[in-house]
Order: sequence, then C-alpha cells, then structure tokens
Amino acid sequence: MRWEIGLLMSMAMVAQVPGPPLPGKGPLPPKTPAVLWKALPVREPFLGSLEAQEERQSLYRFFGPEDYPKLRGNPALGFYTADGFRWVGRRVAWLGVRSASLYCEGIPGSYWDQAFQSIARSNRWKVDPSAPIRVKGACVGAVLTPSGQEPEIGVCLELQVTSPTGTLLYRYAIAQPSLAEAVHQALEWILSCARDLDQINPEGAKHGPAKP
Repeated sequence: MRWEIGLLMSMAMVAQVPGPPLPGKGPLPPKTPAVLWKALPVREPFLGSLEAQEERQSLYRFFGPEDYPKLRGNPALGFYTADGFRWVGRRVAWLGVRSASLYCEGIPGSYWDQAFQSIARSNRWKVDPSAPIRVKGACVGAVLTPSGQEPEIGVCLELQVTSPTGTLLYRYAIAQPSLAEAVHQALEWILSCARDLDQINPEGAKHGPAKP
C-alpha cells in the first residue's frame, strides 16, 4: 500500500492553514469538515489521482466501475460523490464494515462496530435498524505491520451513506499510531463529512441508486 505518500503530502499542505485540528489529530469539532474542505478545496477526479494509479488493487472491492469516475476530492480529505444527499435526524442504521482485501483481514469486525458505537454516542445518535440514515462499507486497503517501505499503520475505507434524499459514497485513507485509532478516525471523518455535507458540497452531485 502506497497511499500514505499522497496523504501525508496533502496533510502537510493543510497543516499550513490556521484552523482546527486535522483529521486524526483528536476530537473533531462540529465545523471541522467544512472548514478543512474550504482550506483545501482541491477536488481532482479520483481516477486521475496518484492513489488510483498506485493502488489499483484496492479498487472495485466495494464501489463499482460506475462509481469511481464520479469521485472527486484529494488525498488529504478523501474522495466522494453525492446524489442530493442530506443528513436527516439523529437515527442511524449501522450495517457494518467488511474486510474486502487480504490486507484488511487482520482487522476484527468489532473494531469497526466499537468505533461506530462510540461515534454514535458522542453525537447522540440513536442506532436503529429502520433509521433513514443507513451506513455500510468495506475496508479496501490497510497497513497493519509497519515496515521500511510502509512505515505507517493505516486503513483505506470506502463507505456508503444513504438517506431519503440520496446516496453519499466516500473513500478515505488515513495513517495513525495504532490500528484502533486509524479505524475510528476513518469512520468518524467520513460520518462527520456526511453530517456536514450541505456545507461542504451545497450544490450536490449526480449519482446512481444505493447498492443492495
């Protein structure tokens, strides 16, 4: 996995902008996603990015061939596409995150479940299987054992969040000192962006139906 290179370069760019902590650097204030997207507004096509070119083995494990051409963003804040998606209410259905790559098989499913439960509690969301906000995804890449070539522990998460108004697809990679931190921050960042998408992307974007 080589996504850390582009990620760390972009994070260094954002670090030069005064403001709240970066993703993965502590609790996320309510306005952090919108502030950081405004600080680093680059929205390049995902398929033209260094990540897409160097991490081809992580593609098509959750998102489909019709999804990747629509993703826009940058390595620091992630790549996403939305279909009029807007967060509604405080009820959320958690459908889990599966391991979709051999690199991710060492990540217990309980890590993702515990991270979501913690995020839900901190946001005072009610976890309800019949909720209008529905969350599911897949870990498509990971570094679990640091090495000279891969010095950072990290994960690459593809998440689908659906609401009555549309679907958000978000791909995000992050490196952290521990696996539990990487899992928590990846999930927290995407859900924070989903919550604040009306500030991040007020014009919306076209996208197809949710995956079954």
